[in-house]
Amino acid sequence: MTTRVLVSMRLPPPPCPSRFLVSSSLSKRSLRQYSNQSLLSHARPQATFRHYSSRPSSLPKDAHVVAAALPVSKTPLWQKVAIGGTIALATSATVLNQIVKSPQMEASSAAASTTAGSGNVFQDLKDESNRIGVEKKSTSDLMLSMLVYKLCTIGLLVDLAPKLISLAEMMHLTPPVYWIIRRTFFAQFCGGESADDCTGTMNALKSAGINSILDLSIEVDLDESDLANQSPAEIRARFNASADNIASQISTCIETAATLSKSFAAIKITAMSSPLLLQQVSSTLTAVESRFKSVDQDRDGKVTKEEFKQLVKMLPSPSLNKDQSLDAVIDQLFKEADKDQDGKVDWADFASTVSLNRDDTRGLFMSKSNNGANAASEVPGMAKEDLEDYRRLLSRMENLCEQAKKTHTRLMIDAEQSYFQPAIDNVALHLMTNYNDEQHVEGPLIFNTYQMYLKDALGRLQKDCTIAQRNGYVLAAKLVRGAYMVSERKRAVELGLEDPICDGIQATHKSYNAGVDFMLERMTQHQQSSSSNELSLKSSPVVLFAASHNKDSVIRTCERMQELDLTPQSGLVMFGQLMGMCDQISYTLGQHGYGIYKYVPYGPIHHVIPYLIRRAQENASVLGGVAIERQLLWEELKSRFVAQKERAQIQTVPSPIVPTTPTTTL
Repeated sequence: MTTRVLVSMRLPPPPCPSRFLVSSSLSKRSLRQYSNQSLLSHARPQATFRHYSSRPSSLPKDAHVVAAALPVSKTPLWQKVAIGGTIALATSATVLNQIVKSPQMEASSAAASTTAGSGNVFQDLKDESNRIGVEKKSTSDLMLSMLVYKLCTIGLLVDLAPKLISLAEMMHLTPPVYWIIRRTFFAQFCGGESADDCTGTMNALKSAGINSILDLSIEVDLDESDLANQSPAEIRARFNASADNIASQISTCIETAATLSKSFAAIKITAMSSPLLLQQVSSTLTAVESRFKSVDQDRDGKVTKEEFKQLVKMLPSPSLNKDQSLDAVIDQLFKEADKDQDGKVDWADFASTVSLNRDDTRGLFMSKSNNGANAASEVPGMAKEDLEDYRRLLSRMENLCEQAKKTHTRLMIDAEQSYFQPAIDNVALHLMTNYNDEQHVEGPLIFNTYQMYLKDALGRLQKDCTIAQRNGYVLAAKLVRGAYMVSERKRAVELGLEDPICDGIQATHKSYNAGVDFMLERMTQHQQSSSSNELSLKSSPVVLFAASHNKDSVIRTCERMQELDLTPQSGLVMFGQLMGMCDQISYTLGQHGYGIYKYVPYGPIHHVIPYLIRRAQENASVLGGVAIERQLLWEELKSRFVAQKERAQIQTVPSPIVPTTPTTTL
């Protein structure tokens, strides 16, 4: 069965002047030239080329022929209506954004203020009339937010957004479309187009007790790319050059984040290497874990030395070098993995010992054949060049970690699509091993993200916690519900795979709450077993970052902290929301002294479009939360208009005429 792999590149413009703006497909001949190369070993005979850019592009010679043949005249009516409606609504936002900010129309007076802080955090979070998140915004910002939230409730528009952008590309309408997006969704959910653009937003948040996670929103997906007419070596060189460029931009991101204490810099691993490589690494790691379970005859989660030997033989290159026999390799590895010397090895110890992250065991995964897979091997192998690229990925990340360590800036490794996640987790655990094993000023340096809407998320979190405990470093975990539900389910249907997402919203809530409970219980278990009976950043084996837009989850986590005597200022539990969303929660937590963060994404608009589409989809899927946000915005706007009208009436009341008395002369 042929497997399809499409690669999406939204990267900085390549050094060559030409860009692809048309759709095409790989010919069978061009595909065959890659079929024996491991880099494209998962490729399907189809790839669509799409590069987002706001500037005109020069087309290749044959591209003009394809562009000329595009059936522009057959554009469906619904697409034209959707485009027209979007332009009309967005233009309204632009007009509103130009409203002169008169003092009479700005923040409500202190007398009419509904700011939180009079009660406890639970009362303020539950108070649906609490306007702390909107009171200090300008009137034009309030109107913009109202419009954007309204657009998010139009399901048809949200669903068609990717198609509309593609249509705009084909019709060469990207400049006006980006102009509209920049003044609506981009203005609502992003801090700017560069790291420097975000400093004003970060300072404003800091004044409200809210810290920032600066996020360069460049990512890659197995969705589309211009792989045609390029050899595997050229593709590899291109991805490496792009990753080096993005690593340099993330270095700037870290530098900017370091200007404010307690800030994070976010990193998307898919932007740091080839997406094909990450998928191949994920497939290999998944296969190894599956084989581990299959050789475990008694299903106790551990393998004997004989079972360990069977497992190592399934690897592409069981012998590390020609001078060492297979039995010698197995004896050496088993002795290292069997840390408690009970004659058995569990998955946590096996994964730490036989690892792609170790220079002395990486060779076990190298394929001996040209196409990157051994016929006799039960675990897919990787070409030597792919292993070298994986080492380059680790090197890039280690360099960024060194910079973050020197500047006391923590790094947040973002979760991405499930077919990349095993590789991302593998990189994150490698970095934690090297950088979370010592104390830092603000706590652990590296945080990994777990999307709890995935069915296997809780199990992975628990396994990673065990691995961290065995290897003596702090597991810093950010828990989110997830941001790729639409694309994940669509891919599962197209490829006939099992849906990786939990069955229903209640199952997702249950998974998320279970993850929070697990992390908090690990803290208290350590506290009870510790002689000092003191829990702090210096002693806790785990640190929790609860990122959620669900008010009930935030309240529940705060209540659990209170039950376990975890103070808001301890730094052991932090909270986070995205810029432009759930400001009532963020500002309330900030005022009550909790560790609260806002994701502040930035980047050229054609790079952040995938992020903006996900924000629209997320808001569309939680209409109740959006309705509350819109109500708060409307109440704040109404109070300002009423206050302005009252002031205007006072000013129009004529002053009483006081008669003058005759002048008396003495």
